[in-house]
Amino acid sequence: MLIGRLAERQALARLVAGARVSESGALLLLGEPGQGKTALLTELAQQSTGVTALWVRGSDAERTLPFSGLDQLLRPLLELRNEIPAPQARAVEVALALGPGVAPDRFAISAATLSLLSLAAEERPTLVLVDDAHTLDRASAEALAFVARRVLADRLALVVASRPLSGVLLDAGLPRLELTGLSAAEVTALLRDRSGTQISAALGARVQGATAGNPLAVVEVARTVEVLETQTPAATVAVPHQLVASYLHRVTALAPHVRTALLVAALAGDSTRVPIVLAPLGLGLDDLRAAELAGLVTLGASGVEFCHPLARASVPAVVTAQQRRDAHLAIAAQTTDADRRAWHLAEGTVGLDAEVAEEVAAAGTRALARGAYSVAASAFEAAATLTPSRGLRAARLLAAGEAATLAGRGSRASALLDQAANEAGDPRHRAKVDAVRAVVEQRWGSLERSRDLADRAFTSLVAVDPDAAAQAAGDLVQACLYLGDTAMAMRRAPTIESLVRRCTPGTAVRARLIGGIAQVLAGQDGLAAIGAATTALATTSVGDDELRPTWLMMGPLFTRDGSPSARALVARFEQRLRDGAALGALAGLLLPVARYATLTNRWDEARAKYLEGIALARESGQTTDLAMLLAGLAWLEARSGGALCREHADEAAFLAARHHVHLATVWATWARGDLALATGDPTASLAHFQQIDQFVTRIGFRHVEASPAPEIVDALLHLGDVDQGASVARRYRQRAEEAGNRWALARAERSAALVAVDPEAGLRRALLLQEALSDQFETARTQLALGELLRRSKRRTDARGALRAALTTFEHLGAEPWSERAARELRATGEHAHRRSDRTIDLLTPQELQVARLLADGNTTKQAAAAMFLSPKTVEYHLRHVYTKLEIHSRTALAEALRR
Repeated sequence: MLIGRLAERQALARLVAGARVSESGALLLLGEPGQGKTALLTELAQQSTGVTALWVRGSDAERTLPFSGLDQLLRPLLELRNEIPAPQARAVEVALALGPGVAPDRFAISAATLSLLSLAAEERPTLVLVDDAHTLDRASAEALAFVARRVLADRLALVVASRPLSGVLLDAGLPRLELTGLSAAEVTALLRDRSGTQISAALGARVQGATAGNPLAVVEVARTVEVLETQTPAATVAVPHQLVASYLHRVTALAPHVRTALLVAALAGDSTRVPIVLAPLGLGLDDLRAAELAGLVTLGASGVEFCHPLARASVPAVVTAQQRRDAHLAIAAQTTDADRRAWHLAEGTVGLDAEVAEEVAAAGTRALARGAYSVAASAFEAAATLTPSRGLRAARLLAAGEAATLAGRGSRASALLDQAANEAGDPRHRAKVDAVRAVVEQRWGSLERSRDLADRAFTSLVAVDPDAAAQAAGDLVQACLYLGDTAMAMRRAPTIESLVRRCTPGTAVRARLIGGIAQVLAGQDGLAAIGAATTALATTSVGDDELRPTWLMMGPLFTRDGSPSARALVARFEQRLRDGAALGALAGLLLPVARYATLTNRWDEARAKYLEGIALARESGQTTDLAMLLAGLAWLEARSGGALCREHADEAAFLAARHHVHLATVWATWARGDLALATGDPTASLAHFQQIDQFVTRIGFRHVEASPAPEIVDALLHLGDVDQGASVARRYRQRAEEAGNRWALARAERSAALVAVDPEAGLRRALLLQEALSDQFETARTQLALGELLRRSKRRTDARGALRAALTTFEHLGAEPWSERAARELRATGEHAHRRSDRTIDLLTPQELQVARLLADGNTTKQAAAAMFLSPKTVEYHLRHVYTKLEIHSRTALAEALRR
């Protein structure tokens, strides 16, 4: 019987009660060793009648085995896997080593876990109990954190018990319940229960003071309670030193052969195999009877169970290092599972051993194939320490660094790659290490260092490995983009272009695309090369590059191609990359996806992508991507009138200044300028845009789309400075012509028209140019300028057509400040502005909007759930809210509402 913990037990009972009525929940139960976390979980499982309880128990012995925790959780549910989306089912099978397959990404495995639990919960309320979560393997912890953050409308409850350390589940933002010590009355009751004798309140208070009410410490003290009762009140209560001392004493008191058997049991992980390992040592389970009598283990049909994790941890602490190694080797000799064998061999081997290193590296390769990137990094690192050959050791350290990068663990990747660089003797291998270090620096560290490392790798590889050089060139050009480094892009563009003839076909497309982008950054006409490479992507097999997935998206983004074929290409690559991207790359992938949606008139979708990317970048600590995503979101919110625009712009600017993400500085400042211009503050707007102009001039950034000259002209005209506006417009037009950029040329035409003698003709030429472009916002701005001009010229009837068109576009996009300005101008012509003032789609949250779009496009609830990494029940929950907000009752009506 559990004593005390009434408030905690009630909180856990409420969680299960909510799950019974489809109100999912998760709770993190925190406590130091001995506070009774396991006892609370056990009681909850026993008292939750009519509920399926699924246990996951972490252990130090298995924390390096990928998905060992998920294996415990999902094994009872595997018969349901044919009812979840096929990609998710395959991900589970690969992760749990049930079948071969391509490495599943973290999200596919996590989504499959959520789907299986959701299906189980449909049949019966389900309770997931995770004990000792701080020792859970990282891959499983990530999947459980994913589930815990997304449970909403299922009959599902998740309770995670952990020590208050760091870890994936502890950092998942779950509601917390922290266990403190028992009260004096509760300690008295516990002493009475465990000792079987009457305990005075005074003695209970003494023990409570000495143990701080730690239940495990109280239980240990209960063993000697008779002695305590004979002591004076001034005597010190002997509490085991840091709890584990009691176990250490009991282990030390055992006979040597019993300690050996206990050590095997502590290290084996799989308790059912303990007798098999003990047999060649001349030992058996009977040799553990003394350990059972000492209260260290329980022997039963399931094998050997330690009474507490501290009891298990105490065993290796009382033996020599050689005894531990011998035990690991004995376990390895009787282990059929290749991964477990490899880990035990690694722990049992001293010095260099090529054969063991090979087995450990093979375990890393298997972990990589299963998407367990963190475990793969550990395996390759361990293999490297055992490898005699310096060249092979360097290769394995490089593989460890790549795996850590894919796991989203930047600091660990940096340390591993530094070791790989020190070991690398071959210049080509050193260059490949530099290329991966450039990726890590770009996401988590210094962009200048990323650029320099990528440039060094590129120049080293150009002559000897064109394909690898093209990969490094992509990292170099991306760093130049974020830094606004025109000079470097200009110097390397011809060499990058020369790779096209020397690379394999798929990589040649990459080289052509990257070379074109380098030209654009240098202010030259590289759009034709980008367009040609983008066209080739539709028919060329380009392979996968997990470390650098975003380059496939860059073509349509730079050309601003919003055609159906370009959109289909981007959508296809997004899905392909989502299916295969690891955590370390996904935030960066969502940046071009969101930006492309912004530039092709899907602002609601763009906002949802930005928010998703921001959450992922925060989770993995990717400062560069976080700065860019926040700046992109602020830029969008400035045009749509989002209340958080300034907050997002300020955070982006802070990160950009700290990490020298110059493009994010430009975007964040542009957002502030756009917001001021849209809300009628030309003085503030001019200051912001002039700040951008001075900044890009100072750093030498020549990309014409980074110039806010048209906005500066607008602000100057609002302030009555026509001459200065004309000078700015003239210089900008010359740059746009040099770059051959049609989008910039259309903006240049509009700016020139506004300061021309005959502005109407120029504005109409700008509109002709914009007819072939996808940017409806820029077209609407030109229509607004034309309408304003015609109204001021007393041509009210002529003005109305342009103003109506501008108003319709602004409202379709959700550009509220601009809609208000266009409506005001239209009213000034004498026409009532028919506003869609109720734009009810704005009432939807980003997640509700994603659900609505997927279902309106004909996807089933299950398909939508798979796409969004949610359970079908949660999709249905969001759909009910969508129907309520839009005041509709069918998917047909939903499609029509979104079409409008």
